[in-house]
Amino acid sequence: MRIFLIHVRDPQFYALPAVTRATNGNIRVMGFPPIGIMSLSAVLKRAGHECFMFDQANPETPNEVIIEEIHRLQPVLVGLSFLSTTSYPYAKILARQIRAADAHVRLAFGGVFATLNAQLIKLQCPEVDFVCRGDGEQLILDLMEHLDDPEDVGGLTWAKDGHVMHNPNRLMESNLDQWPFPDRDSLPLDFVEAMPLDVPAVLSMERFTSMQTSRGCPWPCVFCDIPIFNEGKWRSRSPQHVVDEFTHLQQLGYGAVAFVDDHFLLQPKRIAAICKGINDRGIAIHWSCEGRVDSVAQHLFPAMAKAGGGRDRGHERQASRDRYRARVFCRRESGRDRRGYARHLQVCVHAPPGHLRV
Repeated sequence: MRIFLIHVRDPQFYALPAVTRATNGNIRVMGFPPIGIMSLSAVLKRAGHECFMFDQANPETPNEVIIEEIHRLQPVLVGLSFLSTTSYPYAKILARQIRAADAHVRLAFGGVFATLNAQLIKLQCPEVDFVCRGDGEQLILDLMEHLDDPEDVGGLTWAKDGHVMHNPNRLMESNLDQWPFPDRDSLPLDFVEAMPLDVPAVLSMERFTSMQTSRGCPWPCVFCDIPIFNEGKWRSRSPQHVVDEFTHLQQLGYGAVAFVDDHFLLQPKRIAAICKGINDRGIAIHWSCEGRVDSVAQHLFPAMAKAGGGRDRGHERQASRDRYRARVFCRRESGRDRRGYARHLQVCVHAPPGHLRV
């Protein structure tokens, strides 16, 4: 079956650089790649479906072009993925435009915001047939088999006879190695760094992508949606699988990677194995990661730097008081002790609630 997957963006969170074309002809975009729909595209294609992806950062595929393509190719399902409250209004606009143009195509919303606000979405945007909650890989495969009878599709919110139905949550998949690498070939875009508001991933204008090596975080920070989305669980891919993807990315010509893990720094042995694999294979890709400021194993800093990585760090007194998360990017040097890290790290703190300064 044919599926369209669309990444809906807030226009404040991406930009087009002055040189808008890469040497391969792709449009260059400053922003994070849509790893969610890229992951689903790979899963769908492996299962034999035909999948087309669109990203609203692409100036050549505005809403009008997407709707024209829906008329031309007649997908059975159009999935809209978005992250936050700021992109939700744009998702509603596009969903209503699609529904006005095609009364029969099935529409689905997915992503973190959709997961946490499924009831609200169904009430505010009845044009949407399905709201997909939680991990999407197996969910979308099941949904494609049950578009007309979705009662047993776990993690789905939908409407029946005018009533909103919430199917039970799906059991979380612990084996993340079963999924293929994201489909990075089907979007005519080259991502070349994050926007400053997102915090630069590796301070580079090289061809850039994102990677997810684990999901979730076990810490119950009051301001964070991650424990709710992942039910307080942390799941990871094996070091071998992560390093295999690094090898694949180097073959594709990528020079920089941002880990979008919720908490990369949770298992020191796993971090050490990933760094060793990167070094053993001679992978020359710069990368960055995130994690709690009180979770860093200091002895791993040199190994992470040698493997091309940036690390997370922050002010530990405030961390113990507020349990916040910080994102930092490390230069090649590493300090001898925690107090010394400030001389060697660039620290960016996502302000916790109630704080005007840090």
